[in-house]
Amino acid sequence: MALLEVKDLEKRFGGLKAISGLSFSVEKGIIFSIIGPNGAGKTTLFNLLTNIYAPSSGAIFFKGKEITKLPPFKIARLGISRTFQNLQVFLNMSVIENVMVGCHLRSKSGLLASALRLPSVIKEEKMVRQMAYEALEFCGLPQYASRPAGGLPYGILKKLEVARSLASRPELLLMDEPAAGLNDTETAELCQLIKRICDSGVTVLLVEHNMSLVMEISQKVLVLNYGKLLAEGSPEEIQKNPEVIAAYLGEG
Repeated sequence: MALLEVKDLEKRFGGLKAISGLSFSVEKGIIFSIIGPNGAGKTTLFNLLTNIYAPSSGAIFFKGKEITKLPPFKIARLGISRTFQNLQVFLNMSVIENVMVGCHLRSKSGLLASALRLPSVIKEEKMVRQMAYEALEFCGLPQYASRPAGGLPYGILKKLEVARSLASRPELLLMDEPAAGLNDTETAELCQLIKRICDSGVTVLLVEHNMSLVMEISQKVLVLNYGKLLAEGSPEEIQKNPEVIAAYLGEG
C-alpha cells in the first residue's frame, strides 16, 4: 500500500483548471519530488493535500484512509507536516519556542489544567521542550535555541522551519521550495538535511526548482505542466524525457 495516493484530483478557480485529472502515489521511505514550470500547479497541489484548498473533485488517501475532506489539523494529526515557500516563522519568539509550536499536536492538556499549572501540565511542557530541542539538534541548530528568531540569517530561518515541521513527528513531510533564496553552501547543507530526514524514516514530498538538488536526492520525480501530469519516473528517466526537456528542463 502506498503511503500517499492521489486519484483524479482536480482544482478549478472559476474557469481555470489549476490541477486537472492528477493521479499518482508516493511509496513510504523515499524522496519524491514534484517539478514543473512556474504556474504548473505545484504549490496548489500541496494546498490540496493539506486541505488549505478543497478539491473540486477527486480523492486523496493517506495510509489507505481518505483524507480529502478532513480539516488541516486532523490531517496534521494523522502524520502529515509541511514547510512553506514563504517563511512562516514567529520572529518575536525564541528559536525553541518556534519549534515548540510544532509540538502542539502531541500535547493533551486542556485550558483549565494549563491555567492551574497542574503537575501533568508541567511534565508535558518539559516533554514538549525536549522534543523541540531534539528537532533543533537534528537540524544542526541547538546553539540557537534561546536566540530570538528575529534577526537570524535567512538560511538559519529556513532550517528552523524544517525543525518545527519535524517536531510533530510526521510520517510524511511536504517541503515547498526549501532551497529558495539559499546560497550554494546553504543548499548543500539542506541537501544533506533532507537525506537525513528520509534516512530517519520520514517520507519526503518535495517541490523544488533547483534541478541539481532534485536530481541528486530524489528516488522518483513527477513533472507537472499546466496542472497535468507530464511525466513520472526516476531522475534519469526524467532527464532523458524529450517532453520534459521541451516543457521545462530545456528552458533557459
